[in-house]
Amino acid sequence: MRARSVDEARGRDMRSLDSAGEPASINTRPSVTVLSDPAERHPSPDRALFWPERDGVSVMAARFVRHRFRPHTHDTLMIGLIEAGTKGFARERASHVAGPGTISVVNPGEMHTGERLAGPELRYRALYVPLGILSIASDKAGQATSEMSFAAGTIDDPATHAALMLAHDAIASGEGRLARECLLLDAVAGLIHRHAVRPVTLPRPLPIPRAVRRAQDILHSRFSEELPIGEIAAATGLSAFHLMHAFRRAMGLPIHAYQIQLRVEAAKRLLDSGLAPADVALEVGFADQSHLTRRFKDLVGTSPGRYQRAMLTA
Repeated sequence: MRARSVDEARGRDMRSLDSAGEPASINTRPSVTVLSDPAERHPSPDRALFWPERDGVSVMAARFVRHRFRPHTHDTLMIGLIEAGTKGFARERASHVAGPGTISVVNPGEMHTGERLAGPELRYRALYVPLGILSIASDKAGQATSEMSFAAGTIDDPATHAALMLAHDAIASGEGRLARECLLLDAVAGLIHRHAVRPVTLPRPLPIPRAVRRAQDILHSRFSEELPIGEIAAATGLSAFHLMHAFRRAMGLPIHAYQIQLRVEAAKRLLDSGLAPADVALEVGFADQSHLTRRFKDLVGTSPGRYQRAMLTA
């Protein structure tokens, strides 16, 4: 089967963003109405579209004017494909700039941000590639996964950018599984072969103290609860102030922000299942839907209602 070009895939199947930030084509499947979505009462020029995970890979397309991502992490390799505008982002403690036609890369587990730096709008695609697929692509590129990392936050490689765009289009437009997997593996293997480095060339991360790991365990098991810092600190054997400092130093963000990220990730899973945003908010520990919406947009780039509609109608 012939792989379609980027233009063909965009024109026929992919719900890409037009100049107004809306889907360029109309999805004919029934939409999901989410009542009282706070985002609908306060229109924003910022838009982010998501597609259901396929073969373990998630993809999105975004148009941002004002939105800024708060510091957060992914357990996948995040690949950004810049289409228009200039993206500024911090990765760990370094700042990076990515212009049109370039690739932004964030290694799994790295703390990062993101925002429009220049131009009237920032438009980009993103692929979130899990470790299992990275392992297969690394083997194809002749490099073990444990030795694979990207030192550069921004990569200027038009051929690889085009290959990754084709892979993104195949996933978003619902191409057959064989086409999706082949296009993705070829593109990611090319990225690894040309630009990956061995971790020994990168700054070694600080080991995570045992007390911080204990605090992480508590947060993962009880993220929806209103946990007093004193209770968490007592379980780690540290004072509250010592734990707050140690956690931020080890993880790159405050302990309360880590809890919010866990809540937002849990909210995404519940929204994927069809649970109403208002119920999701209470289930994951937010006081109400407006609190969920504010925190969700900080980290995901869109409202819970819009995210859910994309997941359930794609």
